[in-house]
Amino acid sequence: MFASALALTAGVVGGAALALRAAPPGSSSAGQDPTAREQGAGFERFVLAKPAPALDGRPARLEQATQSSCNECHAAIVDEWAASTHSQAWVNELYQEDLEGRKKAESCHGCHIPAPLHALPDLNAKPQPRPAQGAEAWHFGVSCESCHLAPDGALLGPTGAPTDAHPTRKHESFVGAGSNALCAACHKTTVGPVIGIAKDFLGSTAAAAGASCVECHLALVREVDDGAGGKRAVRSHELQSARDPAFLSQCFELSAEREGEHVRLRVRNRAGHRVPGLVGRALEFRARSLDAKGAELAKAALTLDTQSYLPLGESVLLEVGRAGARLEVQGWRHDPRLDDPVMFLERQLEPGVNSGAR
Repeated sequence: MFASALALTAGVVGGAALALRAAPPGSSSAGQDPTAREQGAGFERFVLAKPAPALDGRPARLEQATQSSCNECHAAIVDEWAASTHSQAWVNELYQEDLEGRKKAESCHGCHIPAPLHALPDLNAKPQPRPAQGAEAWHFGVSCESCHLAPDGALLGPTGAPTDAHPTRKHESFVGAGSNALCAACHKTTVGPVIGIAKDFLGSTAAAAGASCVECHLALVREVDDGAGGKRAVRSHELQSARDPAFLSQCFELSAEREGEHVRLRVRNRAGHRVPGLVGRALEFRARSLDAKGAELAKAALTLDTQSYLPLGESVLLEVGRAGARLEVQGWRHDPRLDDPVMFLERQLEPGVNSGAR
């Protein structure tokens, strides 16, 4: 599984799978301790903040977003969705380039311009593309209707809050672990540069304990009236992903381990699936052993990619060299959209002390 270059310096050790949880409404993203933890169901849940602006070169917002009929009443949600990779699933330049010359390119359309998923016989069925009704019909990629429209015209969601604008119903595919099937309809597929990472999560102990995809990837960002005199939480439709450095950094637990005069770095994957999950993306960890005055004693690096990925819940060891007073670690994300890598993590570790994931 591991590429030869990585195998020379690193070994993989089994570990427990972990799940992440978004920050509750009203919490502050600035200055919030990202290592705050809740214990439950046999795995750790980590409090996350609202997604940061993406640094991957893609458009900050889909220009056609205001054309959505949902925008009139749900402007805040549409604005979040317009900045997500879901909205841009069809217009994404790398996707369009990948389609050129591909045999049966139409087989990719079902997940990049999906017709309403709830119209399928069940969510295990292959998603179907929506028919083109003018060029603008495909601008929206994964549209509001793709996930929320029922065959009878009702809009499905986690609460079924009533409205005069359209019929609504609460649906299990938006509640807790029930949402995993909706996400996995597309994200369990491995094709081209896409890795079906949802399969990893669906087979994990976290999923078995009731964790869900949305707990990690859709942050709780505000409260709205629930129509019955109370409040209900609303999740952001701007997906948290590896493109958010703060989010990505929390997917790893780091520790510096000393053996005699040597030090090594342990990197544990506590995301809900393998990392990285996209062909062309790579995660690089650079470690430097420093003495008490900051002089470099040794350094080493390892790179994770889809040929040498880190499986769910497992850890990898990097032999750095001569031990010093501390180990300086940086994490860098390489993305095919970027000319230069983006640093997502910077830590100072004391050898022999488990750092957590601060």
